[in-house]
Amino acid sequence: MATISVIVPVYNGEKYVANCVESILKQTYQEIEILLINDGSTDRTALIVEQLRVKDSRIRVLHKKENGGIGAARNSALAMATGDYLVFVDSDDWIDPNHIEDLYGLLQRTGSDVAVANFTQYDEGTGRYNLHITEQDYYEAVYTPEEWFAFQYGHGHNLSLCFTVPWGKMYKKDLFETVLYPTDTWADDDFTTWKLYLMADKIAYMHRSSYLYRVNEGSMTQVADQATIFSATPVAERLEVLSLLGWDISREVAAYKWRLQLNRDAALRSGDVTKYKELEFRMKLLEKYSSKKER
Repeated sequence: MATISVIVPVYNGEKYVANCVESILKQTYQEIEILLINDGSTDRTALIVEQLRVKDSRIRVLHKKENGGIGAARNSALAMATGDYLVFVDSDDWIDPNHIEDLYGLLQRTGSDVAVANFTQYDEGTGRYNLHITEQDYYEAVYTPEEWFAFQYGHGHNLSLCFTVPWGKMYKKDLFETVLYPTDTWADDDFTTWKLYLMADKIAYMHRSSYLYRVNEGSMTQVADQATIFSATPVAERLEVLSLLGWDISREVAAYKWRLQLNRDAALRSGDVTKYKELEFRMKLLEKYSSKKER
């Protein structure tokens, strides 16, 4: 059986990390190694992950002296990983017992390089689960990278977010040979996951929710503003690459316009006139030349 490396970056995760790791240890697929990257935590995280490491020999721990950010933590784990396949789990989330086995089975059945599952959002404040996919809704589909880029838009059930996040997926490790997570930006996955799809030949999707994504007041997605979460820069990078490949970029252009407007308005509200004018310049160019094409 193939070994699968499960990567868990942890920063000040004393409240949730044990629950997260327990869910990984309970997987029906047992040929795993669990890489816990303690990213300079200042709470009891170091103690907890060491207690977990003693509990199970499949757990390996790296303690970083300073908090370098989740991108750097993931890169450290990539350098440590010995498995042929990779799975990411955030330390405040958890996974169903079948999560890894289902992803691995899908990847093997379809001969794909990336296997993708959906997720359920758990709102800690209300105790509600915000996505429900029934057995009758289940399907599997295999996409080329070009088809997957098109499929992400215009569908419900969190498909656009599924496209971006690093978790909820299984990757062949060699896809990361020339790909690393950026360490100087907040939304490191927004800059990275799409590159892995391009390195793949086939991407398989299963319409099943086996990953539990916890939303709490301390989540970065809750404390960061929308302009920070939805930077225009990663879409601009995608536009550059997809244009060079000769793909249809109309959906990416629409996404870029939406993010430009969001960031332009945020820059103006914060008084950053230089950034506002730069983004407004791009907006005006897109409006000017798109209107000419329509004539």
